[in-house]
Amino acid sequence: MDSIFDIFKVTSDGPLWVEAVTGLERAKEQMARVALSSPGEYFIYSQEEGVIAKQTQEFLEEIP
Repeated sequence: MDSIFDIFKVTSDGPLWVEAVTGLERAKEQMARVALSSPGEYFIYSQEEGVIAKQTQEFLEEIP
């Protein structure tokens, strides 16, 4: 079973939850789609592993 990953948008008031997605690859794809329609900085969070990846307008950064 794939893990659940939360996508957040970074705002001046702190992180804003966008949605939960099953599977890391699917979460990365969805984060990229969301960033195209609403530009900004986003990150994927896993309760087990913390922050997994960040998306800015310029690039996707995977966190080791």
